Amino acid sequence: MTGLILGCGGAAAPSVAQDAAEVALETIEVEGGSRRENAAGTVPGGPRGPVPGYVASRSVVGTKTDTPILETAQSISVIGRDQIADQNALTINQALRYTPGVTTEQRGGAGATRLEQFSIRGFTAPLFLDGLRLPGSRDAFPSVDPYRLERIDIIKGPASVLYGQSGPGGIVNLVSKVPHFVRHGEVFVQGGGFSEVRGGFDVGGPITSETTVPGTEQFAYRVIGLGWNGDGPAVTTRVERAFIAPSLTWRPSADTSLTVLGLYQRDPFSGFYGSFPAFGTVFPRNFGNGVVGRLPVGFYDGDRNFEQSDRTQASVTYLFDHRFDDAFRFHSAGRYLRTEGDYRSVYTSFSSTTPLFPATTLTAGPLISRSRIANQVGIDAYTIDNYFEAKFDTGIFAHTALLGVDHQTIQTRTLASPFPAAPSLNALAPNYDMAIPVPAFTSDARVTAEQTGVYLQDQVKFDRLVLTLGGRYDVARQTGPTRTLATGAVAFQDVPADAMTYRASLLYLFEAGVAPYVSYSEAFEPITSGRIYDPAFGTTGRVPDPISSRQYEAGIKYQPPGTDILLTAAAFDIKRSNSLTPDPERSTFSLQTGEVGVQGVEFEAKANLAEGLNLVGGVSFLDIRNTRDTNTTYNQVTGQSVPIVGLRPVQVPDRTASLFLDYRFQDGPLLGLSLGGGVRYLGGSWGDPANTFRVPESVLVDAVARYDFKYLDPKLAGFDLQINAQNLLDERYVTGCFSYASCFYGLPRTVYAALRYRW
Repeated sequence: MTGLILGCGGAAAPSVAQDAAEVALETIEVEGGSRRENAAGTVPGGPRGPVPGYVASRSVVGTKTDTPILETAQSISVIGRDQIADQNALTINQALRYTPGVTTEQRGGAGATRLEQFSIRGFTAPLFLDGLRLPGSRDAFPSVDPYRLERIDIIKGPASVLYGQSGPGGIVNLVSKVPHFVRHGEVFVQGGGFSEVRGGFDVGGPITSETTVPGTEQFAYRVIGLGWNGDGPAVTTRVERAFIAPSLTWRPSADTSLTVLGLYQRDPFSGFYGSFPAFGTVFPRNFGNGVVGRLPVGFYDGDRNFEQSDRTQASVTYLFDHRFDDAFRFHSAGRYLRTEGDYRSVYTSFSSTTPLFPATTLTAGPLISRSRIANQVGIDAYTIDNYFEAKFDTGIFAHTALLGVDHQTIQTRTLASPFPAAPSLNALAPNYDMAIPVPAFTSDARVTAEQTGVYLQDQVKFDRLVLTLGGRYDVARQTGPTRTLATGAVAFQDVPADAMTYRASLLYLFEAGVAPYVSYSEAFEPITSGRIYDPAFGTTGRVPDPISSRQYEAGIKYQPPGTDILLTAAAFDIKRSNSLTPDPERSTFSLQTGEVGVQGVEFEAKANLAEGLNLVGGVSFLDIRNTRDTNTTYNQVTGQSVPIVGLRPVQVPDRTASLFLDYRFQDGPLLGLSLGGGVRYLGGSWGDPANTFRVPESVLVDAVARYDFKYLDPKLAGFDLQINAQNLLDERYVTGCFSYASCFYGLPRTVYAALRYRW
């Protein structure tokens, strides 16, 4: 019972081959002798464009304006195309692995292609794509393949002023590849992992005719496609994906840009979503028959004929930018997204209120208790964001003001089943063909969630001092009927919410490239269930206020002038308040007394140190605990209920650290060879709400080697081979646990080889 499933691993190909001269022609236009970039900021080095090496100098994620990261008074991390490709990140989770303060793959490696579940500073964080929020759903989650992306921008800490409802940890904004006015192309094929094969292409450039004068093209296109097929990390499971993503840009001038992006994606198989008991993963288990040990990393707790995670998504997005003059510009973005999911699972299921001792099936024996579920979900999401940016002076103060409004409507239909028991699985002789019946749907919910926000921000500059002030007002509402299919009974919900959120920051930029800062920011999250007792609302009570979050952060950034080095350090204090707790005097009502507090410190380094040498590293320390609450949790060791005040949430490591280096030889017999590697340290975390056991720490090693064949033979220019190994030392590790019943393995060693051709 201690065997592991081994595999071989891969490399996603980078996007555009960027010749320096071509980049200059495509990205910079000179008017009257001044340097003017395109209005969309998608040029290399721009706030939405390709990142040079590993170091981004500008981003819109923190302010929605083209602001240097050095002058943004909040923690921001950017992962560029080169880093994604060098580390062979096949999912968003994998792309975020080397970002301090971000804990990834919380469901372990087994479900890595199914969901992007991660936390920032101890809290679940939402995903945005091109500045527009993606709807969250386990069963119809609109998964984004990293091969579609140019970069990933992360803002840490509450960010509701610019992005609406979100949690206290921050947000992750994925930035799509868009057309460039330089002809380019690449194709790649990749194999390894778990008998996997991946292949893709990325082609594009200007649209010309015989009469087009070079450099005056108005239209450019790009088409990205990918296919992925193979076994999943767990035995009997599969992974399959295919997508096509065409896009078109119209740029009548350097001041106007309109890009339309399309997507169609199928994920008929995406691994599995199971978990395993702590006894058998974190702790040895007595399986009986003289077998004592742990479950294999590739163990599967489901049934291959029952398991299903079939998703289809399609979307169309527009990105419009217009610069009226040097002082006034407008940005608008919108998306319609349709995603459907058919989900079925047989999963490990143990009672969390059963004492562990004397020995039970949770701690000993070969049988794994299971339940089953089946859902069908369809989502239609309409999202739009519009804002004006104005630059002006008032005396000695220079202003960059932002006024915007955004809206989202998400319509969800969910056919859901209960969670009936399924036959137990014998871990010593697993039977994955039990012909388990699919439970019938019992409810049909049709819910519409709407949110509209108006926001205002002003960045005020006086000499080297930068003051940023912002505020936002949101109104949200969730409505819709839920029908019980057996009886036809209908329950209708109508949950309104509104919130004001604020941000303020102050930063001073010294000539030496040192920028100390302080900031304050807020976030809100509507509560869609539960009632608060209030005599003014009669016997039904009132809707709870939204959950509120606030953060104080102090930090320092350092970018030596003339270098591609960015060092940041930040200390922060976060409070998340207003979560529901039971009302001790009225059993059908709740109180809003729940509060979680976090104090932490983060360090991050990104550098293009020398020609061919890139580095990314970081360290994070977190102290998170329930600071105010009337809830209790069950202690399975003592068999008693205990207050959760003072206890720490599960799946949040108190320390993480990472370092990744990549070096391309510049001369000598190794010219054309690149070598790299990284180390990831995942600190221990609490495994159950009562804090009775810890998930142990782990250290993981990754490696990469590439060779550019043009140095072997000029006729092979454009071809390169890349080999990646993740978890090179094959460390058996648990990424985290929800309870004694639910723990998750990380990926075993995976090795991929990729051959690509770029032109």
